[in-house]
Amino acid sequence: MVSMIHGRHSPSRRGFFSALSVRSMLLTAAMLALTLCMVVVSSGGTYARLSSRAPIPASTISSGSATLTVSALSLPTTLLYPGLTLAAAVTVTNTGDVPLVLFPSLTPPATTTALSGVLTVGVAVVDSPTACTAATAATWTKTFAGPASDSFSSTLPIGGSATLCVQATLPMNAPAASSNSATNFALVITGIQN
Repeated sequence: MVSMIHGRHSPSRRGFFSALSVRSMLLTAAMLALTLCMVVVSSGGTYARLSSRAPIPASTISSGSATLTVSALSLPTTLLYPGLTLAAAVTVTNTGDVPLVLFPSLTPPATTTALSGVLTVGVAVVDSPTACTAATAATWTKTFAGPASDSFSSTLPIGGSATLCVQATLPMNAPAASSNSATNFALVITGIQN
């Protein structure tokens, strides 16, 4: 008598499922290997962490000195009238051992007068004292009533000198009260280490 076993436990079915599971495991392993290869290739190569040490020799740091000398300024004694500009040259010298950037500033008078309310003070860098005239265009100007223009800056090298043209102008629209009055003020030239 021949009996045939059919169903889930038949030998032919067991072989089929066994072959199917081996195939799926091989396929899964191949997919993982391919994914790993793609990750390594797309990562751009290998990476390493490197470090090194070297001693730094001792150093000496020295400070410099910023020193600026300014010659005496002597504006003409001519009386100002509306539209007139008085000009005089002054020499500034860097006697320190660091380069300096020059910045002018204006100290107002202790007592405000009608003249100080309208007076304009200007500064320009010129080639020589003879080049300083009333017609010289000032690169920095200030009134006591308003802020200074900030376009002036000149760098003096160590041992270098510059000639500045200082101007005092009474504008054409100066009020009549500014006549027959006087004012004192200070023009300060500061050298700041570059």
